[in-house]
Amino acid sequence: MPEGRYVFTKCIPDGPIDIANITPGDVVNRAWSFRVNGEFNLESALDNGAFDSRHIARGYDGLLLHGPREMAQVNTWQAQYNPTVTDYQAAGFRQTWGIPMSFTLTLTFTETVFNDALLNILSASIPRSPFEQLALPDPEFTFTGKIRQRVS
Repeated sequence: MPEGRYVFTKCIPDGPIDIANITPGDVVNRAWSFRVNGEFNLESALDNGAFDSRHIARGYDGLLLHGPREMAQVNTWQAQYNPTVTDYQAAGFRQTWGIPMSFTLTLTFTETVFNDALLNILSASIPRSPFEQLALPDPEFTFTGKIRQRVS
């Protein structure tokens, strides 16, 4: 079955992270948001026309890694490209142009099968004193997500 595969590197936690979000009778879910500081690669495109939404299902089968270790299996995920554009109006011109200045890539997902080692890595990066602040490494993760072709 053809699939599209996305790989995001050097992902760092960004924004609030749910440590626990428990509802009786439901599967445990935690919402996460990451800023992508590394590369984004589309490793393989769908055979029936890349990104043809008539032929693909929603994203699933995501995997969050810390080095070679699996940290979370992700069912629902979203990747967003967020450009920053500045207005520029040249002297004597009435039209204002948009000048691209920067961009961010943001990953947002909900994990359903998680490894609590992920929380241990995050809690270990929180300084317990001002002296620890510079010595602690920031955690970085790699996220791989797949989009599979819809079976007719």
